[in-house]
Amino acid sequence: MTTLEEAKKENMSNIVSAFCLTALLASPAAAAFTLNKVAPRIFTPAEGSVDVNRVRFYFSNPDGGEVTIRIFDITGALVRRNLDTDTSGMYWNGKDQSGAQVKAGVYIYQVEAGEEVLTGTVVVAK
Repeated sequence: MTTLEEAKKENMSNIVSAFCLTALLASPAAAAFTLNKVAPRIFTPAEGSVDVNRVRFYFSNPDGGEVTIRIFDITGALVRRNLDTDTSGMYWNGKDQSGAQVKAGVYIYQVEAGEEVLTGTVVVAK
């Protein structure tokens, strides 16, 4: 093999290595926090069925780090922090921090896990 052919082969090998390293670094970490689902988006706290009287936050947290969920009213005032938990995960039952039922309306949730902060809205119906 000539020196030119060897240089081309080495250059191609370096390009392939750099491409593989870039793809590896760009892929999301397998152990990252993921908010899978928030359901139902519209719920009625006074309803008897647990399927519709609370909003559930379904997530995967492979690292086991702390997850904080905050609920704000539409003006931005904090309504609830440190939601209830059960075997399905975390849920909000439509009550404020003092345990009083909130008014019907749109509420903003904020899910914080490590440096990840996700937000969205839910509706409390009466």
